[in-house]
Amino acid sequence: MDPDFEELSNDTDVIARLQQFSDAAFKIQDVVESISDPLLYEKLSNVNKIKYNLLLSYSLNSLFWMYLRAKGIDPSKHRIRSENERVKKAMMRAKQIHDRNTLMPRINKDVAMRLVRNSLWESKQKEIESKEKETENSKDLLPT
Repeated sequence: MDPDFEELSNDTDVIARLQQFSDAAFKIQDVVESISDPLLYEKLSNVNKIKYNLLLSYSLNSLFWMYLRAKGIDPSKHRIRSENERVKKAMMRAKQIHDRNTLMPRINKDVAMRLVRNSLWESKQKEIESKEKETENSKDLLPT
C-alpha cells in the first residue's frame, strides 16, 4: 500500500493502522483463496465437509459483518444478522449430532448378556448342596 495521504502524512498512528488493515485484508484474501480449493473439499469425509461448510459460512458472514461496519452501516439491522443466527443454529445442531454419535454411552449387548448369564448361574454342586439342606430341614420338621 503506497497511497498519498496528503493531510494525514504527518499522522503516523493513522498510517500505521491503515497499513496494518491493508496487510490483514491481503492475508484474509490469501486464506479465502487457499480454502476454496475444490480438491481439498473432495478429500474430506462427510462430517468434515459439514464442519468445513459451517466454518466457511460463518467466516464469510463475519467478514461481511466487518465490511458493513467499515462502511458505517449498522449490521445488527441488516439481514446478515439473521443469517449469522441461522448458521449458529446449524453449528449447534451439528455439534449435537456429533456428540450423540461419539459421547453417548452404548451398551454392548453380548457383554451384557454374558454378565447377566454368569451372575445368575449357579454351579451344580451348589444346587445339590441346597437340595440336601432342604431335605435335611424337611426331615427335622417331621415328627419321629
